[in-house]
Amino acid sequence: MARRSDARSMPTDPLLWLSEGGGSGVRQIVVGVDGSPPSLNAVITAAQIAQVSGARLTVVHVKPRAAAVGLLMPGWGCMLEQWREDLELEVGMDVAKILDPIGVTWQLSICSGDPASRLDEMATEVDADLLVVGTHGGGMLRCLLRGSVAGRLLRRERRPLLVVH
Repeated sequence: MARRSDARSMPTDPLLWLSEGGGSGVRQIVVGVDGSPPSLNAVITAAQIAQVSGARLTVVHVKPRAAAVGLLMPGWGCMLEQWREDLELEVGMDVAKILDPIGVTWQLSICSGDPASRLDEMATEVDADLLVVGTHGGGMLRCLLRGSVAGRLLRRERRPLLVVH
């Protein structure tokens, strides 16, 4: 006669799970950041997991694509490019303010393209054990037209994915 195993509860808090030895295999974490509050919360959560597990942290910022309006309206292209550079600098400073005091090993990767594709590529490149993203941040119009980055990653990602609000 087959024996039934007792039901075990799994903690819903990833930090609790890690502190109980559940994340001993987490060596590399990739976290996407766009400067929005949910993405910065994702950086904080990824840093806490890295701190507990001893994992390395790769922070990925994917630059927004240049809008077509820059091609149609003279002078706007330079303004849009300056905005992209300012956003890149601001995101880097925000991430450093969060991560430097914690003392985790981290690197910032800045790239261009589709955020979901680039995050997936970076996670594959560094052989990430965990991918962490915020719930939203690309803006209402982008979310309506293409769906959120988190939603697209949920549908395509094979590795563990943590979505933080």
